[in-house]
Amino acid sequence: MKCRLCIGKYHYQCLSIEKLKFSTLTKEQTLNWICPSCSNVTRRTQSHDSTPVRGGQLAPTCDETLGMSCDMIPPESLSTVAYSHEEVSKPNSITNTSEAVTMEKISALFDQKLNSSFTVFMENFRQVLRNDVKEMIASEMGNAIMTIKDEFSATTDFICQEQHELRSNINNSIATIKVLEDENNRLQCEIVKLNARLAGIEKVSRSCNIEIQAVPERKNENVLRNVVPIDDANINACRRVAKLNTSSSRPRNIVVTFSSPRIRDLVLSATHRFNRAHPDRGLTSSDLEIPGESSRVFVTEHLSPEQKTLHAAVRGFARDRGFKYVWIKYGQIYIRKDDSAGAVLIRNRDFLEKL
Repeated sequence: MKCRLCIGKYHYQCLSIEKLKFSTLTKEQTLNWICPSCSNVTRRTQSHDSTPVRGGQLAPTCDETLGMSCDMIPPESLSTVAYSHEEVSKPNSITNTSEAVTMEKISALFDQKLNSSFTVFMENFRQVLRNDVKEMIASEMGNAIMTIKDEFSATTDFICQEQHELRSNINNSIATIKVLEDENNRLQCEIVKLNARLAGIEKVSRSCNIEIQAVPERKNENVLRNVVPIDDANINACRRVAKLNTSSSRPRNIVVTFSSPRIRDLVLSATHRFNRAHPDRGLTSSDLEIPGESSRVFVTEHLSPEQKTLHAAVRGFARDRGFKYVWIKYGQIYIRKDDSAGAVLIRNRDFLEKL
């Protein structure tokens, strides 16, 4: 129902109108309907009575019933309002008081009840929802945590196993390396000993040899005649040897093998005496009666290739460091700083670098 004055809308049951009577209302009655509040105001204005509507008024007509207040309806028809027969008959009941019962108060009462019930309902709903969400989150998080824990445990177990295997492999490798290092050290010692023995054997095998360097070469020469005046019985062999550096223009060396180390030492001693007697030129090819342009000739002990390399390094070291003497005696290389210094035996390159 819509009031034509205040435009308020009401349900017919709240107005205590029976359903049968509501269905018989015409359109004109519906459009001209006035709510109880506006109807009370209109009656008080026309009658100049400021007192509220009381229950002892005359029964309204059908049209007036549509605009009447709830307090105009007989007590027996107020079935939807919670008033007992005792309250209606009591002189202190709501119908006998000066306070009017209006739709606004009924609506406010309903709103209060509904608000109170709705508030309680919402609180209960929130609490239930909160508990459900907590349980759901706890369940899901618990499952996720257990899954992660299982996976993490499996991963850590795998890593620990791999680490154990890796540590075992490392320990085995360390042990193997230790064995190999010991074996390598032993073999290095054996190599040093073998090299020393080989050097000794080579020195003994060359103990009867001398090496004549820078002797000019001739076609169809007889190198034996260059070694004079030594008896042929004292010379076992005399030959030129191949050059280590094939691109060098220097003549090939001559190796002479005598019958004994004593003969070799006599020849070397004679050469040294001759060089000291002729310090300006030394022994030359002309002294050996070799035709052609005269050139310097060097007579030394026959050294192994390793000793020759070391001898060349010692000569270069002596030039750079200002050493005056470098010589070879019995297959050993010696060096001396000056006349007042002592002789130093050079055994290898490592010893040379420490000087």
